[in-house]
Amino acid sequence: MNEELFNEATKSNVLTKKLIDQLLESMTYSSISFINWTIETLSLIKARLQRGDRITDEVSGEVYTLYSFQQFVEKNFSSYIASQVFKETSKPEKIYFSLKPCEEGYSLMAADSDSNKTYAWISSLSKRFSLVEMIATGIVYVKDTRTNTYQPFISGKGKYCKYDKEKGILVEI
Repeated sequence: MNEELFNEATKSNVLTKKLIDQLLESMTYSSISFINWTIETLSLIKARLQRGDRITDEVSGEVYTLYSFQQFVEKNFSSYIASQVFKETSKPEKIYFSLKPCEEGYSLMAADSDSNKTYAWISSLSKRFSLVEMIATGIVYVKDTRTNTYQPFISGKGKYCKYDKEKGILVEI
């Protein structure tokens, strides 16, 4: 994210408006990198308060105590971020991510709910095994329904496969 702002959180006794705005702005993004940067920065500030540093909020003028900082985080950030920053005092909350294709590969994006589908059923091979397609990648997997595990479907030529819905066949890639 912003190394200059992270360094400010590391050393400065004042949380500037720019740093606070960047932290709050990160709430509008669902990318795991923004969420992790926010958690890391807020955790750093928390650790500084725990060791006795005096940190002032430039916007409100408040000199934070550990308690008042926790109140600030809980009020202004998601419950997931607050639970990660204050793990020992808050009940941790689970957040789910989905894969979104991007130029470099796949980006992890915060999911809207915990019921987002990862795999789409193709067909049952037997009572125990099914063919499924990973929605984000299109790669075909064999699902073992007894153990609820997934293994990529590998062709006789040792290649991964995608499912061609129009033709109804598995295609090597």
